Amino acid sequence: MEYFYYRGQKCRHCKSVVPVFGLGHHKPKEEGDDQLTKTIINFYEYGNKREGAYLLQRLINLFKERFEGDVKFDVVCVVPTREKDGINPNMQPFAREFAGAVGVPCKQVIRRNRTIKSQHELENMDERIENVKGSIEVTEDVKGKSMLVLDNLCITGASSQEVFDALKNAGAKEVYFICFGLGSKGKESDFDINPAFKGKASDMVAKWHWPKVSTEKREEYAKAKKQV
Repeated sequence: MEYFYYRGQKCRHCKSVVPVFGLGHHKPKEEGDDQLTKTIINFYEYGNKREGAYLLQRLINLFKERFEGDVKFDVVCVVPTREKDGINPNMQPFAREFAGAVGVPCKQVIRRNRTIKSQHELENMDERIENVKGSIEVTEDVKGKSMLVLDNLCITGASSQEVFDALKNAGAKEVYFICFGLGSKGKESDFDINPAFKGKASDMVAKWHWPKVSTEKREEYAKAKKQV
C-alpha cells in the first residue's frame, strides 16, 4: 500500500465538501525540481508512455484501496483544458484505460464552453475563480449519478470547484476528484493517507475537515473556548 493525500475544501456555495485526492504534491519551478512534477509534465505535456503507465498504476492503486467497495461510481470523466471544447489528448486514452481497469464507464460529460486564461497566469484566488466562472457545461444527464473526475493538477481548487458546481447543479449525487498532483502551497494542511489506515474515501470526506489542524492547536482552541 502507498501514501496518498486528501484535500477536502468546503464548497463556497453550500456546506458540501469538494473532495480531491492526489498522488502527491506538485512543485512550481521556483521551488526546484522534484520527481513527481517531472513525471506529470512528461506525461501530460509530452505523452511519455512510461510515465503514463506509472501514473495509471498509482491511480488504480488509490482507487482500489480507498474507493472500491465504498463509492459506486457511474461515470469517469476528465477536467477539460482551458481552450473551448479542449481535452488533453494524453488524458483521454488515460481515462479510458483507468475506467476499464476499475470497472466504471468512461464518458466525457463536461465541456469548456469558452476559452479561459491560464490559471497559472493569475495572481490570486479571486481572479482564478472569476476566470473559470460559468465556463463548464454539463452535456449529458447526470441526475442521481456518482461522478469521478480526473485531472492532472489541483493547485488552488478553483477549477475543481467550478466542475463540482456544474455537476451538482445538474443533479449529480456525488462528485469526487482524483488528480496527479495537489498544489504544494498549503500542503501542510492536507491529510496524509497512511497505508496503515484502512478507512475508505467516504469516511475521510465525512470526518477529515480540511485544513488539517495539529493536535496541539486543537487543544489550544478547545482550552480557549472553555475560557470564553
